[in-house]
Amino acid sequence: MASARCAYCAATLEPSSMYCLACGQLVLTTRADRAADDGWEPTERAAAPAPVPPAEPAADSRAATAPSAPAWTPPDIAPPATRAAARAREAWGERVRLVFSTGEDVIVSGSAVIGRRPEQTAATLGAQAVEVADTTRSMSRVHLYLELERGVLRAGDAGSGNGSSLRRGDRTIPLPVGEERVEVRPGDALRVGDVEIALSPA
Repeated sequence: MASARCAYCAATLEPSSMYCLACGQLVLTTRADRAADDGWEPTERAAAPAPVPPAEPAADSRAATAPSAPAWTPPDIAPPATRAAARAREAWGERVRLVFSTGEDVIVSGSAVIGRRPEQTAATLGAQAVEVADTTRSMSRVHLYLELERGVLRAGDAGSGNGSSLRRGDRTIPLPVGEERVEVRPGDALRVGDVEIALSPA
């Protein structure tokens, strides 16, 4: 068996010594040196066994343990305003019939100006003029604005002397003056001065 030597001072080392007796340095021996000293021969590490994948359950057991999910149905996510507009389009369509208590019967599409003498204002706005023969003169020359757009009907007062209102069941709703409008629903009626207006799809 060959004697090992110190890597620092080349002195002969004692078998199985961890320190060099000549220089005091720590002796690091390799696996091959240990094998040469004690006659032990290194062997290759046995390969680890390959992992075995878990067995899949039988098709019939999977069907029994995993019930099928019900078909997904998209929710109704349309905003309330969109749904209301859709209902209004189905009710009003593209034209509205106005029947006045004075006897006039008019079909309106788009925008309209209603009054005793609405022609000039209607021409300025590019709207339809609806002239009403109000003998009591409770209606102003330019009394009411109507707007029918995409099936939604809205109304607003034109700054009249006697005002305008919307009747919905037992309620009476004053119409705002200016650019603000109130949506008119099927079944509503309008009042301009002393004149009543019944509305229906045309």
